Amino acid sequence: MSDDTGVFTISLDTELAWGMFDKGNVEQYEAAYRNTPQVIDRLCELFDEYEIPATWAIVSHLLEDCDGDHSDRAAPDFEWVDDWFGALPCVRGMDEGLWYAPWLIDRIQDCETEQEIGLHGSTHMQLGADGCLRQHAEEEIGAAVETLRSHGVEPKSFVFPRNDVGHLDVLREHGIEVYRGVDARWYERAPVPSAVKPPLRFADETVRGTPPVVEPMDRDGIIEIPGSQVFRPSHDGWQHTPGKSSVARAKKGLRRAARTGGVFHLWFHPFNLGHEPDRDLARLEAVLTVAAELSEAGEIVCRQLTNVVSRKRYGQ
Repeated sequence: MSDDTGVFTISLDTELAWGMFDKGNVEQYEAAYRNTPQVIDRLCELFDEYEIPATWAIVSHLLEDCDGDHSDRAAPDFEWVDDWFGALPCVRGMDEGLWYAPWLIDRIQDCETEQEIGLHGSTHMQLGADGCLRQHAEEEIGAAVETLRSHGVEPKSFVFPRNDVGHLDVLREHGIEVYRGVDARWYERAPVPSAVKPPLRFADETVRGTPPVVEPMDRDGIIEIPGSQVFRPSHDGWQHTPGKSSVARAKKGLRRAARTGGVFHLWFHPFNLGHEPDRDLARLEAVLTVAAELSEAGEIVCRQLTNVVSRKRYGQ
């Protein structure tokens, strides 16, 4: 394996309904959330079959029996929710099928191909948003790290809720070494109006644009690995893009990584595959098949996020 070998990495925003509780539209995705445990189980089977190590960024509250009022934590002042902790499902009463997954760590660690368990926050707090002060970030990250440590996991990677990056110094102080950055598309990283981004994303899918490859970047002692491509669901309008466009784009991204020696970073939420699990898991398997072929040929290596950093730094 040489330094110019391409790298394939997958990061998974593992949250069930925690990603939507503050937006008030959990019901819209309820069926997919209830299918997520089987999706996770089948993802593990696919990752084992194709020898794909992935990074599972977990909302740590999934692992806790939510019986507290969080009165020991200060609430961020977000414009879209009146009381962050008052809105949490553990305060209103909890449907365990949507909010509680104590089995999650064991299932991921049972995979034959070693998986990485990282963090997606404690309550899916949007750390880069206005109203999230350093104190809020410290308490959010501190609680998340403590929960994972209580399950025997020392998290080293982080995925920001809604890709809203903020308070990197807090991550670094809690031992986080690497995070997923905003996708490496000009319209994702430029200060353009948020209303402009959806049609541009749809256009990328429509023309089956080749995703970019990326490189790790040092951000004051913590490493950013930007995203290359979201693996789109068969839902929320994406079903109207040309058939299997996300599959075609991912294959192009893998081959670009093999050709250039760059990193192809694919990401998605497990629940994204819960609307039509058979169809969407088959779509993902088509991508993993190509990844396995390229890996077998020595053209790419498959790595967890933290190992992408060591691979690029030290050729490991």
